[in-house]
Amino acid sequence: MSNAEMDVEDPKRAAVLVAAVGVFGRYGFQKTSMESVARAAGISRPGLYLMFPNKEELYRATMQGVLERAQRAMEVHLADRSLSFDAGIVAALDALMGPYIDTPLARDLNELLENSEPRLGSMFHDYQERARATLSAHITALAPPGLLHADLTGHDVMDLLFSAALTWKSTAATREEFRDRIRRSLQLIHRPAG
Repeated sequence: MSNAEMDVEDPKRAAVLVAAVGVFGRYGFQKTSMESVARAAGISRPGLYLMFPNKEELYRATMQGVLERAQRAMEVHLADRSLSFDAGIVAALDALMGPYIDTPLARDLNELLENSEPRLGSMFHDYQERARATLSAHITALAPPGLLHADLTGHDVMDLLFSAALTWKSTAATREEFRDRIRRSLQLIHRPAG
Protein backbone atom coordinates (compact mmCIF):
# COMPACT_ATOMS: atom_id res chain seq x y z
CA MET A 1 0.00 0.00 0.00
CA SER A 2 1.40 3.41 -0.97
CA ASN A 3 1.63 6.37 1.41
CA ALA A 4 -1.06 8.15 -0.63
CA GLU A 5 -3.43 5.19 -0.13
CA MET A 6 -2.65 5.12 3.61
CA ASP A 7 -3.49 8.82 3.86
CA VAL A 8 -6.98 8.21 2.47
CA GLU A 9 -7.53 5.42 4.98
CA ASP A 10 -6.04 7.32 7.93
CA PRO A 11 -7.54 10.80 8.28
CA LYS A 12 -5.27 11.65 11.23
CA ARG A 13 -2.16 10.92 9.12
CA ALA A 14 -3.65 12.94 6.25
CA ALA A 15 -4.28 15.88 8.59
CA VAL A 16 -0.66 15.72 9.82
CA LEU A 17 0.62 15.79 6.24
CA VAL A 18 -1.56 18.78 5.39
CA ALA A 19 -0.18 20.62 8.41
CA ALA A 20 3.37 19.56 7.47
CA VAL A 21 2.98 21.08 3.98
CA GLY A 22 2.35 24.47 5.55
CA VAL A 23 5.17 24.21 8.08
CA PHE A 24 7.78 22.88 5.62
CA GLY A 25 6.64 25.43 3.04
CA ARG A 26 6.96 28.30 5.48
CA TYR A 27 10.20 27.37 7.24
CA GLY A 28 11.98 24.96 4.90
CA PHE A 29 13.38 21.60 5.87
CA GLN A 30 16.24 22.80 8.09
CA LYS A 31 14.17 25.13 10.29
CA THR A 32 11.15 22.85 10.61
CA SER A 33 10.99 20.79 13.79
CA MET A 34 8.86 17.78 14.60
CA GLU A 35 7.48 19.88 17.47
CA SER A 36 6.30 22.62 15.09
CA VAL A 37 4.57 20.11 12.82
CA ALA A 38 2.93 18.37 15.78
CA ARG A 39 1.70 21.73 17.09
CA ALA A 40 0.32 22.71 13.64
CA ALA A 41 -1.40 19.33 13.33
CA GLY A 42 -2.88 19.53 16.83
CA ILE A 43 -1.26 16.33 18.07
CA SER A 44 1.45 15.53 20.59
CA ARG A 45 5.07 15.23 19.57
CA PRO A 46 5.18 11.56 20.68
CA GLY A 47 2.04 10.97 18.61
CA LEU A 48 3.80 12.40 15.57
CA TYR A 49 6.82 10.16 16.19
CA LEU A 50 4.48 7.14 16.26
CA MET A 51 3.46 8.01 12.68
CA PHE A 52 6.85 9.16 11.41
CA PRO A 53 10.08 8.02 13.07
CA ASN A 54 12.00 11.14 12.04
CA LYS A 55 11.79 14.44 10.17
CA GLU A 56 13.21 12.94 6.96
CA GLU A 57 10.40 10.33 6.77
CA LEU A 58 7.81 13.02 7.50
CA TYR A 59 9.28 15.22 4.79
CA ARG A 60 9.32 12.42 2.20
CA ALA A 61 5.70 11.51 2.96
CA THR A 62 4.68 15.17 2.83
CA MET A 63 6.34 15.85 -0.52
CA GLN A 64 5.11 12.55 -1.96
CA GLY A 65 1.57 13.56 -1.00
CA VAL A 66 1.97 16.98 -2.64
CA LEU A 67 3.28 15.44 -5.86
CA GLU A 68 0.72 12.64 -5.93
CA ARG A 69 -2.20 15.05 -5.46
CA ALA A 70 -0.92 17.24 -8.29
CA GLN A 71 -0.51 14.22 -10.58
CA ARG A 72 -4.03 12.95 -9.82
CA ALA A 73 -5.52 16.41 -10.38
CA MET A 74 -3.75 16.66 -13.74
CA GLU A 75 -5.06 13.22 -14.76
CA VAL A 76 -8.63 14.15 -13.78
CA HIS A 77 -8.56 17.17 -16.11
CA LEU A 78 -7.05 15.18 -18.97
CA ALA A 79 -9.78 12.55 -18.58
CA ASP A 80 -12.58 15.14 -18.57
CA ARG A 81 -14.12 14.75 -22.02
CA SER A 82 -16.39 17.77 -21.44
CA LEU A 83 -13.31 19.96 -21.93
CA SER A 84 -11.94 20.80 -25.34
CA PHE A 85 -8.45 19.54 -26.18
CA ASP A 86 -6.89 22.94 -25.39
CA ALA A 87 -8.98 23.53 -22.25
CA GLY A 88 -8.05 20.09 -20.92
CA ILE A 89 -4.34 20.75 -21.37
CA VAL A 90 -4.58 24.21 -19.79
CA ALA A 91 -6.52 22.78 -16.82
CA ALA A 92 -4.13 19.83 -16.48
CA LEU A 93 -0.97 21.95 -16.47
CA ASP A 94 -2.63 24.40 -14.10
CA ALA A 95 -3.53 21.53 -11.74
CA LEU A 96 0.04 20.25 -11.90
CA MET A 97 1.92 23.55 -11.57
CA GLY A 98 -0.57 26.33 -10.85
CA PRO A 99 -0.74 25.72 -7.09
CA TYR A 100 2.87 26.95 -6.87
CA ILE A 101 1.97 30.43 -8.16
CA ASP A 102 0.31 33.43 -6.49
CA THR A 103 1.01 33.09 -2.77
CA PRO A 104 4.18 33.29 -0.69
CA LEU A 105 3.52 29.79 0.73
CA ALA A 106 3.08 28.41 -2.78
CA ARG A 107 6.37 29.94 -3.90
CA ASP A 108 8.13 28.69 -0.76
CA LEU A 109 6.78 25.19 -1.34
CA ASN A 110 7.85 25.34 -4.98
CA GLU A 111 11.38 26.29 -3.95
CA LEU A 112 11.38 23.54 -1.32
CA LEU A 113 10.37 20.92 -3.91
CA GLU A 114 12.85 22.07 -6.52
CA ASN A 115 15.78 22.10 -4.07
CA SER A 116 15.06 18.87 -2.24
CA GLU A 117 17.00 16.32 -4.27
CA PRO A 118 19.37 15.47 -1.40
CA ARG A 119 16.40 14.41 0.75
CA LEU A 120 13.96 13.13 -1.87
CA GLY A 121 16.39 11.47 -4.25
CA SER A 122 14.75 11.09 -7.63
CA MET A 123 11.15 11.49 -6.37
CA PHE A 124 10.62 14.98 -7.85
CA HIS A 125 12.23 13.97 -11.16
CA ASP A 126 10.22 10.72 -11.26
CA TYR A 127 6.94 12.58 -10.79
CA GLN A 128 7.90 15.07 -13.51
CA GLU A 129 8.66 12.20 -15.88
CA ARG A 130 5.35 10.54 -15.02
CA ALA A 131 3.50 13.80 -15.69
CA ARG A 132 5.35 14.27 -18.98
CA ALA A 133 4.49 10.72 -20.11
CA THR A 134 0.83 11.18 -19.17
CA LEU A 135 0.59 14.49 -21.02
CA SER A 136 2.42 13.10 -24.08
CA ALA A 137 0.08 10.10 -24.29
CA HIS A 138 -2.95 12.39 -24.00
CA ILE A 139 -1.74 14.70 -26.76
CA THR A 140 -0.84 11.79 -29.04
CA ALA A 141 -4.22 10.12 -28.52
CA LEU A 142 -6.51 13.16 -28.64
CA ALA A 143 -4.86 15.88 -30.71
CA PRO A 144 -7.23 17.51 -33.16
CA PRO A 145 -6.81 16.44 -36.79
CA GLY A 146 -3.92 18.16 -38.50
CA LEU A 147 -2.12 19.21 -35.31
CA LEU A 148 0.40 16.38 -35.30
CA HIS A 149 2.46 15.26 -38.26
CA ALA A 150 5.82 13.65 -39.02
CA ASP A 151 7.72 16.75 -37.87
CA LEU A 152 5.51 17.50 -34.85
CA THR A 153 4.71 14.54 -32.61
CA GLY A 154 2.66 14.41 -29.43
CA HIS A 155 5.93 14.12 -27.53
CA ASP A 156 7.23 17.29 -29.23
CA VAL A 157 4.10 19.26 -28.29
CA MET A 158 4.26 17.94 -24.71
CA ASP A 159 7.95 18.81 -24.43
CA LEU A 160 7.37 22.36 -25.62
CA LEU A 161 4.35 22.95 -23.37
CA PHE A 162 5.85 21.27 -20.30
CA SER A 163 9.18 23.09 -20.60
CA ALA A 164 7.45 26.42 -21.13
CA ALA A 165 5.07 25.78 -18.23
CA LEU A 166 8.00 25.08 -15.89
CA THR A 167 9.47 28.47 -16.79
CA TRP A 168 6.13 30.27 -16.54
CA LYS A 169 5.46 28.68 -13.15
CA SER A 170 8.43 30.69 -11.88
CA THR A 171 7.83 33.89 -13.83
CA ALA A 172 4.04 34.33 -13.95
CA ALA A 173 2.69 36.81 -11.42
CA THR A 174 -0.69 35.05 -11.21
CA ARG A 175 -2.23 31.70 -12.03
CA GLU A 176 -4.41 33.40 -14.62
CA GLU A 177 -1.31 34.73 -16.37
CA PHE A 178 0.16 31.20 -16.25
CA ARG A 179 -3.00 29.71 -17.81
CA ASP A 180 -3.16 32.47 -20.42
CA ARG A 181 0.40 31.76 -21.53
CA ILE A 182 -0.44 28.09 -22.00
CA ARG A 183 -3.58 29.03 -23.96
CA ARG A 184 -1.60 31.34 -26.24
CA SER A 185 1.11 28.74 -26.83
CA LEU A 186 -1.55 26.21 -27.85
CA GLN A 187 -3.00 28.75 -30.30
CA LEU A 188 0.45 29.16 -31.84
CA ILE A 189 0.86 25.39 -32.16
CA HIS A 190 -2.50 25.15 -33.94
CA ARG A 191 -1.54 27.73 -36.56
CA PRO A 192 -0.53 26.17 -39.85
CA ALA A 193 3.06 26.70 -40.91
CA GLY A 194 3.29 29.14 -43.69
